[in-house]
Amino acid sequence: MDNKISRRDAIKGMFFAGFGLATGGSLIQACGSNPKTPGADTAAIPWTEAPEGSKVDTRTWSKMGETLSLLGLGCMRLPSVPVEPGQGGRGFRAPLDQEAVNAMIDYAIAHGVNYFDTAPAYGESEVVTGKALSRHPRESYKIATKMSNMAFGPNANPTLEAAKTMFETSLKNLQVDYVDFFLLHNVGSVDEFNRRFRDNGVFDYILDQKAQGKIKHLGFSFHGSNSTLPPMLDLYDWEFVQIQLNYSDWKDMPASFGPSQGETSSEFLYNCLTEKGIPVLVMEPVKGGALASVSDAIAGVMRERHPDLTPAGNALTFVGSLPNVMITLSGMSNMEQLKENVSIFTDFKPFDDKEMSFMQTVADLYKSNIHIPCTTCSYCMPCPNGVNIPGNFKAFNTASDMLSIPNPDNKDKDYNKKKKTFLKLYKEIEKGATADACVNCNVCLPKCPQRIRIPDQLKMISDLVAKL
Repeated sequence: MDNKISRRDAIKGMFFAGFGLATGGSLIQACGSNPKTPGADTAAIPWTEAPEGSKVDTRTWSKMGETLSLLGLGCMRLPSVPVEPGQGGRGFRAPLDQEAVNAMIDYAIAHGVNYFDTAPAYGESEVVTGKALSRHPRESYKIATKMSNMAFGPNANPTLEAAKTMFETSLKNLQVDYVDFFLLHNVGSVDEFNRRFRDNGVFDYILDQKAQGKIKHLGFSFHGSNSTLPPMLDLYDWEFVQIQLNYSDWKDMPASFGPSQGETSSEFLYNCLTEKGIPVLVMEPVKGGALASVSDAIAGVMRERHPDLTPAGNALTFVGSLPNVMITLSGMSNMEQLKENVSIFTDFKPFDDKEMSFMQTVADLYKSNIHIPCTTCSYCMPCPNGVNIPGNFKAFNTASDMLSIPNPDNKDKDYNKKKKTFLKLYKEIEKGATADACVNCNVCLPKCPQRIRIPDQLKMISDLVAKL
């Protein structure tokens, strides 16, 4: 409007005009002036499975007396049993596939992965993970679980008795006498810590369990802003902290979709923890899978620079290259993803400063498209009115990655093609679970760790579909 243009818009303009992009003194060649929509090429970069008997790289954390695999297996998105169409129903979660999980955990342990992360909030995950791990010697793995006492609503009151039951149930489900790493789950501020853990005596109970040896190391998973992390670090001598970190969020996490809680960036959170000498446990290194399925155009830019890495490989290497990262926690859903991730962290080759700078140019390209910052964690589900919240957001984001968000108010020459692509994705959502079924009840709002204004975004999608 005022003839100014942002760096991100300038990069996008140069990129789609077919120009090279300058970053860190090096030239990135754009992959052409007509970027394709995602297809087989996005994942068609060859990678070699790690040799039998090889092990992923480790890092030793002397303060904790632990040597940990740089790659950790996140157990929130484990494979589920296939369900016939129409058998699920709204809000249905297919049961997890125990045999598939067993095979993945066997492969992970055989290749040196020794960190496995779960939580009571992950449905069947603790039970299924416990069964799979119990088939291995206890000293061969580290188990992490959480105090998921996330009561919601104005009258929410997490109780000590409920917390005790949750912890004892976790030990039973995991078939262990102790957990190696225990986290206060999804904490965003001191006020929230006080409400959920201090005022009700839960934190004293957790410290007692630690004194008894039932908890080896204590930390928390953080979902707050730059300004709310430092006060959290003064509450206790935390041994580690889990944060969301990926190349897209490094300079700034999306703020326009959530409440005004202040600026947030992975870089600030990481540096703050590093200055305090606290190891960083990373969640969402591939942003819930979004950074593994970027458009062919953006994948092509990365392929020119790193021909042996898939988009997911670039994202994971960025995270693992940071020296204070204790674990790169990847939520893998199948054996193929696990094998690729293991191959990346076997004889790991970190990025240097120039390559880390290059990934920030990739981040600018990625964020030049409109995205709803959903990581498909499904904490917002089930919706009381049957809306498939993550499914609607995934349809929108996939269309965005394909450069196929149609604008009914400014129809360009590709409008009809974009309209067809977007509506096809939207119509794949089950009838009755689409965005127009949202009644703005706001039950989902306090549950979202990304602080997305979910009803607003569903209305935006519903309005767009109505115009189309």
